[in-house]
Amino acid sequence: MTEKQSKLAILPLSRIRMIMKSSPDVGNISPDSCFLVTKATEGFIANLVRQALKTSSNKSRIDYSDLADVVQTIEHLDFLKDIIPPKIKGHKYLEILKQIEERERKIDLEDQDL
Repeated sequence: MTEKQSKLAILPLSRIRMIMKSSPDVGNISPDSCFLVTKATEGFIANLVRQALKTSSNKSRIDYSDLADVVQTIEHLDFLKDIIPPKIKGHKYLEILKQIEERERKIDLEDQDL
């Protein structure tokens, strides 16, 4: 990587390169491709932050809940739903777990009847 590319990037190019190398499908990584992935990632993060700021009640700061709301409402961010889920209280989570267990038990009973 050139020194100029390193200065133009906000995210550390070495970290992006390391993440890219962690994929078994990736062979050689050229400095230009690493730089492009880094800049694309920075653009994605900037867009995510802009969207969160639009919906935030505090226009000078975003919270986790702002990011989670954006991820839940914008369809093309569906892939982040498991990574940035909405915060819920413990008792609500336990209720959801009970509902899931009940559904699974019903499915198991139906499978046994077949």
